[in-house]
Amino acid sequence: MDLRRVDLNLLVVLDVLLSERNVTRAARRLNMSQPATSTALARLRKQFDDPLLVKSGRVLRPTARAEAIAAPLREVLRTLEHSVLAVPTFDPTTESRTFTIMTSDYAEIGLLRRLVRGNTPAAIRFDLLPSNAVSLEAFRRSEIDLAVLPEHVLESLEFESFRRQLLVSDRFVGAVWSGHPYAGTKLTRDVLGRYPLLSYAQYSEEAGLGRALLRAGVVARIGATTSNLAALPCALESTRMVTLMPERMGRKLAEVASLRILEPTFELPLLREFAVWHAERDEDPAHMWLRSQLDPGGRRRVAAQAV
Repeated sequence: MDLRRVDLNLLVVLDVLLSERNVTRAARRLNMSQPATSTALARLRKQFDDPLLVKSGRVLRPTARAEAIAAPLREVLRTLEHSVLAVPTFDPTTESRTFTIMTSDYAEIGLLRRLVRGNTPAAIRFDLLPSNAVSLEAFRRSEIDLAVLPEHVLESLEFESFRRQLLVSDRFVGAVWSGHPYAGTKLTRDVLGRYPLLSYAQYSEEAGLGRALLRAGVVARIGATTSNLAALPCALESTRMVTLMPERMGRKLAEVASLRILEPTFELPLLREFAVWHAERDEDPAHMWLRSQLDPGGRRRVAAQAV
């Protein structure tokens, strides 16, 4: 028998007929008319080249062929209903899952706190990967669940079809070592021109911050460059360098790292990073749960629904 020519609806009718052994009762269960059910039985007989059900008094008696296929047919339909046609669900308290997330080092600091805060289910694991060319290519191939990308990267046309959610929003401030020869509290063009800049790799001309410095007429002399944003505060100690860093990081580490925060006197762009994912993951229950963990408000809503 050619499976491509089998009508799934007819198999459902056959399953009910084999169960009820009566066309009228089968029609009632199937919400079909009796003539339509009889027509379906006729088509099944032709499909299987077998009577399937024969009259025996007031009931229909299954043939040997029908007896042989009854149990396998019921199992196949049950599997189809529960495994293929059922709406997918995700229960983090009982299901095992590893989520992979590509993120910048700055976003990773806050992201880890959000993900592991509270009672993270034991079977759930989070693998945070560095943001680089290799992981970005893996994300494009849908091998990574979610990426955290800065706003300027998302200006590329390739991300037009991706879904996004604002994850990090901060502003840039200046910072120097507390013993720095500059004793002021303002970050001016003159300060950035006079002292060497400890630069983060992403302060390039392609990034929003690099373009803003150029627009402001800042000609900075690079003293050192790091690809690790978290290294900026500690690297300033006992140096004449000045740097730019996210305000929340700077103020939190100011005392520990002996920093003095400088207020910019010219406009700098906001630091905005977004959670980004493929559109086909929108309705994936597991992915929806992951996104709710990144959003404190969403976390509270999920918790409230579970009570």
